[in-house]
Amino acid sequence: MLVVGAGLGGLALAQDAARAGRRVTLLDKARGVSGRAATRRVTLPDGPEVRLDHGARFFTARSDRARTLAEAGVRDGWNAVWTRGVARWQAGQVTPPDDGHPRYAPPAGMSALGRILARGLDVHTGVTVTSLERLNATRGGWRVHSREGHHWEAATLILNVPAPQLTALLGTLDPGSPDAVPAVLRGHDSEGAAQRAAAVTYDPCWAAGVILHQDVPADWRALRPDHPVLEWIAREHTKRPDGAPPALTLHATPAWSRANLDRTPEQVLPDLLAAAQAILGPLDVAQAFAHRWRYAIPAVTAPGPCHWDAALSLGWCGDWFTPDPHGPRVESALLSGWALARRVTGT
Repeated sequence: MLVVGAGLGGLALAQDAARAGRRVTLLDKARGVSGRAATRRVTLPDGPEVRLDHGARFFTARSDRARTLAEAGVRDGWNAVWTRGVARWQAGQVTPPDDGHPRYAPPAGMSALGRILARGLDVHTGVTVTSLERLNATRGGWRVHSREGHHWEAATLILNVPAPQLTALLGTLDPGSPDAVPAVLRGHDSEGAAQRAAAVTYDPCWAAGVILHQDVPADWRALRPDHPVLEWIAREHTKRPDGAPPALTLHATPAWSRANLDRTPEQVLPDLLAAAQAILGPLDVAQAFAHRWRYAIPAVTAPGPCHWDAALSLGWCGDWFTPDPHGPRVESALLSGWALARRVTGT
């Protein structure tokens, strides 16, 4: 089995498939696993390493299986309950958090969740898959080609990528065709699933990591501002062991991110810092960076938990599906991957 995309959904699926006796190979274009559950490591001059979760902010565990994973991680030491609520900011006033629902964040960073799921799996990073190929109409099988000039073959192909990238990869099965659905998918379950994937849309997000010389005066860990530029501020060091340097993560609103999508990180960073200072007051910044997530949060999702076409041995999963009614988030990626594993393995 080939899995394109070593984000959390693909890792969740691969772990279950390997446990069921399947031979699984995962390919990912990034340098590491976890997808948008990403942790940036910054080393200060003559100082410690600082870790900032500039992608996924935390993860929830509403389902039984996600709760089992999260709580086992707490017992084993790689996971922790970070906060039980998010404060609100409006016109200079902060409303304390009050919902009590646990938000988990590994002390080593959100990417630790992916590394836990990747244990024992055959993962190839730094691989940019550029095209797909159906090997034989009768016997089946798939081949994927990479920008680096390599290819892999397997009887089963799983795609765990953002929906627009999935649509682009499926298009390589029928290059030059004006039809939205490749010929190899027509007449199969994947025909309608490909059309539904093409309708998925995303909100982008500009994010910033800010390392401070001095912490901001606050008693909250996470803040949702009612502000035209920023929708999220986290005191990132509160996720880390005691003594970690003070740091913030900032996430811009979807509207602001979309309006500024084509600017460079160097261009948007001053605007994000200015917005943060309008909310928090002066910041004593030691170092900062900005990062653009083009496919951050699914705005229009696909129905159901995943897609599996047994006739083609082809499937896809991700947080852009709807495995439960709680909306797109880290847990929905896990649920989608686990659901697809059950369909692939029949367990």
